[in-house]
Amino acid sequence: MEQCGEVLQTTVRIMVLGGKKIISLLITFTFLSFAIVNINDPDGLIWIFAYIFIAFLPWIKKANQKLLKTSALVVSIFGLSIFFGLLNAIMPSQFDDQMVLLWENQREGIGLVLGGLWLAFGKKLLS
Repeated sequence: MEQCGEVLQTTVRIMVLGGKKIISLLITFTFLSFAIVNINDPDGLIWIFAYIFIAFLPWIKKANQKLLKTSALVVSIFGLSIFFGLLNAIMPSQFDDQMVLLWENQREGIGLVLGGLWLAFGKKLLS
């Protein structure tokens, strides 16, 4: 009976660790897809590099918690500033339709805030 308990514990550990890895991969692919959909934007290069940075930084072994927290804070501050229109004067202007009740800059701001969350907690999910 004791062996069954150990086998069950091992199975649950594998499932949990595998699930965390799958979630981490899904989040990474989400940010990569954010980069891809920005290819045709006038300011696309900025967003492509930003989202690739956000997608992969938690996966880098040498990225310590201080770097991740600092990056998360900077990315989140930029995201909130963009979302609330504080950086509109320096953002490239482009024809924009309102989609899901948000303007282009607001959508990018939300993407950066989500990126800040991934940077803050991604390493914990991967460990």
